[in-house]
Amino acid sequence: MRRYRCNCGHVWRQDTTLAAEPRAKLLHRGLRWALEAIVVQHLTVARVAEGLGVAWNTANDAVLAEGKRVLIDDVGRFDNVLVIGVDEHVWCHTRRGDKYAS
Repeated sequence: MRRYRCNCGHVWRQDTTLAAEPRAKLLHRGLRWALEAIVVQHLTVARVAEGLGVAWNTANDAVLAEGKRVLIDDVGRFDNVLVIGVDEHVWCHTRRGDKYAS
């Protein structure tokens, strides 16, 4: 963070509020990249953490919070949805046949 000092003794710092939340460990752009990397590119949290240069827990907590904010907390995410379909899923293969999740 840049720090400036005037000849009069006044000191001020660069405004970073648009780049990151207060006390955040990652910038907004890094959070967006991490979320897209996991959701779209199917990267693991370990790879995302490595790419961001942070610990696994830091990346995981940040991605979960950003995902909640961007995806889950969006009240209008189902506005144009008419039908939600559920595919069958075999959860247990047995000799007598498969058991499906209901």
